[in-house]
Amino acid sequence: MRPWPWRRILTTLGVVLVVVGLAPLAALLWDVRTHNDQPLSMDFPLRAGQYTSPAFTTDRAESYLIQMEMRDAMGRGIGLNDDAVLDLDWTISDLHGAAIATGSLDQRMRGANAVNLGEYAPRRGVPQKMIFNLHRDFAEPADSRVTLEVNSTEDPEGRAFGYWMFSWWAWIVGGAGALLLLGLLAQWIMRRVDRDRPSKTQLAL
Repeated sequence: MRPWPWRRILTTLGVVLVVVGLAPLAALLWDVRTHNDQPLSMDFPLRAGQYTSPAFTTDRAESYLIQMEMRDAMGRGIGLNDDAVLDLDWTISDLHGAAIATGSLDQRMRGANAVNLGEYAPRRGVPQKMIFNLHRDFAEPADSRVTLEVNSTEDPEGRAFGYWMFSWWAWIVGGAGALLLLGLLAQWIMRRVDRDRPSKTQLAL
């Protein structure tokens, strides 16, 4: 009866554990690297008028949020003036002028630091632009920055939790596989050393 090839089995097991341990984290990092989840971010104008954004392209087959955010000089979220009123209408179109989505908003901010202007589902890879009419001047706190953004509906908090969870999975499962492979490598090296070491009979001759 042939003995079991334990070294080959354990080596295969180690490789499988490393691959299974690293695959979820690698997939998450690849997704982040290959997609732009904020295709548009521009300074929001504070004076009434019509404005057109730079061209941008969405690269996910899902919905996107149109958002306005207020931050201080350090990039931290702060509240708008309680008496600020956001009164505008907007259109997102392709570069030939065909409308993709439209919307409007007329509401008092009451100190909010982020506002969702709308949500739409563009076709993936289509170059777009946003045209919006601000119907009245917009009040803001001093030393602040207001931005207009188009963001993917991918949950950043969920992604951060996934990164934390997949990192632990990689350490535990992938680390176990790596330790197994290192142990097998150390054993192989020791056997090579013992095999190449002269025996006592050879030394006596």
